[in-house]
Amino acid sequence: MTIATGDERPIRVRHAGETVERAAWTLVVWLLFALFILGPLLTVLAFSLTSNVFQGVRPTTLQHYVDLFSNAQLYQPLVRSFEVALIVVAIQLVFGTLIAYSTVRGKIFGARTLDAMSNITIALPSVVVGLALLAFYGPFGPISAVAGAIFGNPLTLTWTLWILVFAHVLETFPYMVRSVTAGLQRMDPTLESAARSLGGSKWQVFRTITLPQLRPSLVAGSVLVLSRSIAEFGATIIVVSAVLRTAPVKIYSEAESGSIELAAAYSVVLMLVSFTTYLLMSRWLLKGETDAGRA
Repeated sequence: MTIATGDERPIRVRHAGETVERAAWTLVVWLLFALFILGPLLTVLAFSLTSNVFQGVRPTTLQHYVDLFSNAQLYQPLVRSFEVALIVVAIQLVFGTLIAYSTVRGKIFGARTLDAMSNITIALPSVVVGLALLAFYGPFGPISAVAGAIFGNPLTLTWTLWILVFAHVLETFPYMVRSVTAGLQRMDPTLESAARSLGGSKWQVFRTITLPQLRPSLVAGSVLVLSRSIAEFGATIIVVSAVLRTAPVKIYSEAESGSIELAAAYSVVLMLVSFTTYLLMSRWLLKGETDAGRA
């Protein structure tokens, strides 16, 4: 038999009030999330499963996905997007890590200036980045002029795959730089100093001490770069040609021509790839933290 005291009722009232408050906050937050995030994404999924949205949204068909993966002209932009994204990730693992390491460890003069300027493309509209690349690597830019003066044959990357890659590199390198920079700042620099004092070369110290500790940052940066490259549109549409369309450019052209359902199918594929990559990264990082905690 439990005897209630006079102090228990106010506690129960307070707990009940906290429960009601939490329920109210839950309703508001999930409603806002559904309104601004989940609702639009689910609508795109519904459109991709509808024969003709102009006759009513009825998600009853997979025909747009069948067309997308059976027609080379339709799935080639997807393949190109993933191809470019993987090349960009490989470049950023070297380029972004080099910039981050040089600035954090003070290996160069003007390290702080370079660190600040590495964020510049985040602030710039992507179409400005595309136009800058077109001007720099195009037939009237300095690269073409220098190549013409030295080799007698102007070099232009306009309408080639590489200007597309460079556009994505320029758009995505801040994400790798920031990720690796955060990882380096969390590291204890005395570990590297101790390894050097024991006779390890700079490369041995970087390979055996620095790089293993940077692995989570490199993975996180790679996922961010991959997702950003797959989604890149503004700079791409400036430098790309008709035969080098990526998936986002194809989405734009299909939506402009009225094929909203096919554009939605493209969008769903990109969303699935990006979300799956993020989940795999999160699981890998969580497993790494668990293993480290057990050790």
